[in-house]
Amino acid sequence: MSTLQRILVGHSLFPDGDMALRSAAVLAERAQAALYLLHVVEPYPVYQRMRFPTVPAHAMLEEVVLNVRTQLHELAASPLLSRLTVETDAHIGKPFVEIIKACRAWNAHVIVLGVSARGTDRFLGSTGERVLRKSPVPVLLVKRELVPGPKTVLIPIDFSPASRDAAKEALALVRGFGGRAIFLHVLDISYLYPAAYGVEPVILPPVKPEDIEPEWQEFLGTLPLADIAWEKQTCEGPAARHIAEAATALNADVVVIGTHGRTGVAHMLLGSVAEAVLRLTDCSVLTVRPDAFQFELP
Repeated sequence: MSTLQRILVGHSLFPDGDMALRSAAVLAERAQAALYLLHVVEPYPVYQRMRFPTVPAHAMLEEVVLNVRTQLHELAASPLLSRLTVETDAHIGKPFVEIIKACRAWNAHVIVLGVSARGTDRFLGSTGERVLRKSPVPVLLVKRELVPGPKTVLIPIDFSPASRDAAKEALALVRGFGGRAIFLHVLDISYLYPAAYGVEPVILPPVKPEDIEPEWQEFLGTLPLADIAWEKQTCEGPAARHIAEAATALNADVVVIGTHGRTGVAHMLLGSVAEAVLRLTDCSVLTVRPDAFQFELP
């Protein structure tokens, strides 16, 4: 996303979609990027099970798509987007599949999706969660509208290459908007083998923040920190809870997370930690996949 020239917005046609669009417009104006505004019409399950959908059913879906395309075209012509290059379209299909297909076909650099109170409680299994897990590019899940001005960006790290990639994207965001970057490492040593494995619980020696100072220095030494306000924090305990608490205490605008590292924080999108963070935080979350990540669409 540090090369931010093409932003794909998945618009739900609900208020959370409007929030995602406004946030994407702020990003696009700052980066002089183009927008691709997409809505996906998902057929009712009964139609999806039909090998040969009835003509009236297909005609109805086509009419819905035409109406949606008109709405999106009107949005593109609105004052909010008048200074931007905007493309729009509507597809029929499974939303997360169509969004990722469009991302690849259009060569998007980031996907922006909105989630509101309507969607937060049912985030697991939602379009947003599936896109976050499977997207080959960074995904910004907007829970609080992004507005112009300096940003506080929280960056949970585990010192892995994946979290380094995420940190670089986060620093590009701070450099573009101004503000500050807060690096957070959570010492989560709660992972022990269960008794069912036939071993006694292992009592791990205590780890103090100063014990990982060499890791901090090595990690930070690889980042472009010149002219950026930043600080680092280390705490101990459950990762999701501490990340959420830090985001609240810092009034963070965005939490930037890398995936496929080596600890609970880095694997958060693959399990319950990520789902907890995404539910517990009130701010937006940007996820960054490693460059080598590939997902085969069904």
